[in-house]
Amino acid sequence: MSVVTIPLAAAPNEMVQEEILKLVAHVSRDVAAPRFLENGAVLGFDYLGEEGNREAIRAEVEAVATKIQRSLRRLERKVVHRTPTGWDHRPGEVTTEGTGIWVSGQGQVQLSDGALRASRRLGRLLDEYMAAWKPVPLQTPTLIPAPVLARCDYFRSFPQYVSFVSHLHEDFATITDFRERHQERETLDEQSRADLDLPGTCLSPAVCYHVYHRHAGRAAPAEGLTYDVQGRCFRFESTNLSDLRRLWEFTMRELVFVGTREWVLAQREAAIAAFIPVLDALGLPAEIRTASDPFFVAPDATAKTYFQLSSETKYEISVALEGEERLAVGSFNYHTDFFGRAFETPVDGGDPAHSVCVAFGIERLVHAILAHHGSDPAGWPAALQG
Repeated sequence: MSVVTIPLAAAPNEMVQEEILKLVAHVSRDVAAPRFLENGAVLGFDYLGEEGNREAIRAEVEAVATKIQRSLRRLERKVVHRTPTGWDHRPGEVTTEGTGIWVSGQGQVQLSDGALRASRRLGRLLDEYMAAWKPVPLQTPTLIPAPVLARCDYFRSFPQYVSFVSHLHEDFATITDFRERHQERETLDEQSRADLDLPGTCLSPAVCYHVYHRHAGRAAPAEGLTYDVQGRCFRFESTNLSDLRRLWEFTMRELVFVGTREWVLAQREAAIAAFIPVLDALGLPAEIRTASDPFFVAPDATAKTYFQLSSETKYEISVALEGEERLAVGSFNYHTDFFGRAFETPVDGGDPAHSVCVAFGIERLVHAILAHHGSDPAGWPAALQG
């Protein structure tokens, strides 16, 4: 391993730094731990590959950083709420020792003890928070048809995250040959690639997609639709995968609104206002602020990022961790009428439906709680007791 540093023409602001870090790890599997040094004036990362490819990878990372910095340099982040307490608290390191976190595979964890208790208490807090809307509870599958993700524009905007599901070709010869080759193996052999069917199904990267699929070709009522959805989600984040902060498989809880533009935006404003006292009660140093999704570096990717940040279609709940690190634990997202058009869902026979999803990453929230309050429930805020 070697450390690569890239001096920048100017130090990007905190918001632009965040956008750069979201993407550079996807340049190559040999890029790890991207970070900013010297007050943002230098971009660094660990290089894990062969020395002969080092400069080419360095140039590619620099090109990504330069493109994002140039595109977003005029934007400033808008903060709509900042918690009043906790900012002078130094968070502790969240380890697997005594916290109830057991790593079972790359980006996969099992929770018990304090970590599981925090997760369950968060679930009850979100039950109370969402009850005001009387949402329809919805349980969704982990699988999602590939054509549904295509309609969501996921393959074009976020291909780096997709986890595909396949199976062996449905013939005895392939199955028998596979079984015989793997009698003594602990991993798949290279020939297995040819044994697998073309994937027609994926692991779901977001639970709200199931709601839009559910209403494809059907009108939403004039008074709107509201769902309370929880499910397992999957996003592959390469060398960015770490602990509870960034998992391949994680739990999402979402409040989803489908209806007219005016109605869904009113619900988002109400959802932000209603969550502020919940966030303050958790005792976490956090902000609700404008943000963007990590679009893949395609010709229109920076335009999409610019649109999200400038038009305030996405607000995130960002918790301060050690040093300059921030952790997005939730978001309030306005999708305009994109999904209404993609899934041919009008509002009571009129214009395409607009949508909003209010999403919470349960494991990330658990990490923030353990970092700031420890794994012993006796030391947790009153909101997490019981």
